[in-house]
Amino acid sequence: MSKKNRLVLSRALFMLIIIVSFGLIIVKEKGSILFAPKVKRKINEYINENYSEIKNDIKTNELEYINNKFIMKITSNINDNYYFYIYYNKGNINDTYISDYLEGKTLLNNIEKQLYDNIKNKTNEECKVKITSKLNEYTNKVKERIIKEDNINELKIYYIEKEFEISDWKKEQVLKLLTIYIKNNSNNNIIPKYYKFILTDKKDITKSIEISNITNDFINNKDNLTIINDIINNNSNSKLLKSYDITYKYLN
Repeated sequence: MSKKNRLVLSRALFMLIIIVSFGLIIVKEKGSILFAPKVKRKINEYINENYSEIKNDIKTNELEYINNKFIMKITSNINDNYYFYIYYNKGNINDTYISDYLEGKTLLNNIEKQLYDNIKNKTNEECKVKITSKLNEYTNKVKERIIKEDNINELKIYYIEKEFEISDWKKEQVLKLLTIYIKNNSNNNIIPKYYKFILTDKKDITKSIEISNITNDFINNKDNLTIINDIINNNSNSKLLKSYDITYKYLN
């Protein structure tokens, strides 16, 4: 076979591969469209069989075909940020109901971001915000307010983690640092369930202490200086720490 004929044949094979590939894609997309009504019926049956108790509280969204599987988003009638997904693939159905709806993972992640943005805008300081429990672990009244996102800032359902680099480990200086931060937040109507502080030595980053369960009341606690002293001096037998349920641990 001449070089010219081989070149022509190679180009023809290349074009054939492209045509077949596009043909398969088109057939797959057309097939998914034709199969969609059946999938919708299957998903509706799945909801009726497994989630009849919340059927009146949810709405179904458009069925999508992504990465070779059908996906339907199921959203709360109350809040569009509260949802879960149902997946259909080759006759098999599974969902994210437990993590996303029962435990409220996506909703709580969204609320955490809102809380963080609010705190950052008011204080212009970095921190971490973490909601303390899963949605199904709260009482019905609290859960209802969370789902409605009703004055979330007023609900003590989150803690703030703040890291400080310090050079002076004197108890008075450490207490002053924490007190100023808590007061500044309180003045901006930021009152978490508790604080988690990480104190790291500027000169020696391996010297760090994590202090948890510091509440807003700590700034007026008559024993606060002694508590800080017990933590700095690693007094694990401190009765004050136990009585106020304040914990600490050395990091690194």
